Amino acid sequence: MFVFLLLFLPLVLSGCWDHREVEDLGIVLLTAVDAAPEGRVRLEVQVLVPTAVAGGGGITGTGGGGGGGGGRKRYLNLATEGRTVFEAIRRLSMESPRELFFAHNQVILISEKLARERGVAEVMDFFERNRQFRRDTWILVARGDPSDIMEVPVHLEVTPAQNIVGVIKNQELSARFAPTRLGEFAEMLESSGEEPYTAILEAVPNAAFSRVSLHPGGAGPAPFHNIKLTGTAVFRRDRLVGWLNEREARGLLWVRGKVRGGPITFSIPGPRGEQKLAVEILRAGRGGVKLEPFLAGGQPGMRVEINTRVNLTESENLELDLRNPQVISRLEKQLAGAIKQEVMACVTRLQEEYRADALGFGEAVHRKYPRVWRQVEGEWEDVFATMPVTVEVKTVIRRIGLINKPLRPPRMQEAQ
Repeated sequence: MFVFLLLFLPLVLSGCWDHREVEDLGIVLLTAVDAAPEGRVRLEVQVLVPTAVAGGGGITGTGGGGGGGGGRKRYLNLATEGRTVFEAIRRLSMESPRELFFAHNQVILISEKLARERGVAEVMDFFERNRQFRRDTWILVARGDPSDIMEVPVHLEVTPAQNIVGVIKNQELSARFAPTRLGEFAEMLESSGEEPYTAILEAVPNAAFSRVSLHPGGAGPAPFHNIKLTGTAVFRRDRLVGWLNEREARGLLWVRGKVRGGPITFSIPGPRGEQKLAVEILRAGRGGVKLEPFLAGGQPGMRVEINTRVNLTESENLELDLRNPQVISRLEKQLAGAIKQEVMACVTRLQEEYRADALGFGEAVHRKYPRVWRQVEGEWEDVFATMPVTVEVKTVIRRIGLINKPLRPPRMQEAQ
């Protein structure tokens, strides 16, 4: 028996039968899909060049991106066309010396043209079905040609793909856009009670560009363009129907419970007319938002309740006595009004112009009134467009900063 086990064990402990050496793989960090003629799709992928990354070196100013190891770009973009996304990927294998590996793919870019004219359901089927694409991959809509975005030079990151991920993560500091992950986008796409949405990515002119940097002996030219989130794309079913601006997008984030930080600026009457105050959002999130459906004449309506806490960060009004609880209470009410305006701006745009329930009101009605939902599900676009919506906001100013009184130069005090 012992001899038999010694002979049998090597057969069942033979290691990973389907292993692949990392040296043989082309690590894909970004995948872009665009519309092509005759119903085809154009696929472009961004592959990391490990030898250029390992080589170190400076960053080239005219090489179209970060470079190392003698000025080589740290990434390689490959593009082709196919009747399907899978066919296009297989065509790329004829150009790539390594097998393309998508398990580390961080961003999926869908072109505006494809999303608006054909819809995204067909291409989404591949990304959802393929085991290499993770559900936490970011999916964005590219305004303009995705190829231009994939070639924007980067200086602080290794590749444009990593630069895009960094921009997405930093959006929580402003809470003005709504990037969405692949898994959540697919769930909204399959739901009859909410419509998909995600952020818009665009290559915009660099406001910090200076011609001085082009002079001989300079530190090197700054990029002409930067990668930037510029809005939020709204879908109805699987087709792109429009955009939300920064103010409307934050209204969407308030309702969806995804505001976890960022500034709010609002105006108050002062001795010089309308003067601005700025606060920083401390906490909101899902725990700070409640969707409460109600029935009015047998038709569903929605009550949105928002609770948030903020810190006061800046005041233009030098006459405010921030030590007075009545003054703080008045500021809290004005801040609540500013948040309510953001939410209602989003609701109005979605109801009157796009007729797209990106707010998830349908899901809330489904949970509370399943019998009513069965009656209105087939015509939910029309019901959503006319349903009454009320917004109640409660804010608390926790801290006012390191000073109690605004800074007032002596001459201003003497003039008063």
